[in-house]
Amino acid sequence: MAKRRRQGKRFRLLIYERMWQRWAGILVLIILASLVMWWFSPSLSLETLWEQALTLVPAIGAGLILLFAFFSRRMAWVQCRSNHLRIQTPFYPLAVSYGRIKGTYPQQFHEVFDPAKVKGGRRRWLEPYWGQTVLLVELSRYPVRESWLRLWFSPYLLLPDSPGFVFLVDDWMGLSRQLDDYRAAWATRRRS
Repeated sequence: MAKRRRQGKRFRLLIYERMWQRWAGILVLIILASLVMWWFSPSLSLETLWEQALTLVPAIGAGLILLFAFFSRRMAWVQCRSNHLRIQTPFYPLAVSYGRIKGTYPQQFHEVFDPAKVKGGRRRWLEPYWGQTVLLVELSRYPVRESWLRLWFSPYLLLPDSPGFVFLVDDWMGLSRQLDDYRAAWATRRRS
């Protein structure tokens, strides 16, 4: 019988929860505007059924994005596994071998990403996080090209100046302890 692999707790990535809050209001407004346009489409000289149905396309698109944004906040997490660190985002999962990890340490979010260098809208959006502690995981190198990760990951999940990750989670100390335990167990298994 195959031995069942041990998995750690899932720590939700808070940066993706904030994305839901950022886009929900705008998407609801698009849906409402599209429905109003559909309601008044006969008086807007849209006489055929096809033309009237086209006014609902933005509502359908915004509704799908809204549903995806709602569910994606629960689809973004980081978890320690027996032989790798698993980072799950709504678009792209990534497994990082413990052998690539050079070190982990806590730091304030505003020390990693300087608020003065962030544009106004994003600065306000990130306001709740500036004073929070994040767990930085430095890597020897990324498991895939950095440009590929920047395409699929939030820019606030990747270290700006070196290979590594910025984990903004509810319990950074729990993640840090768990990561140290799993890395030590992995190193012990490799030596024996």
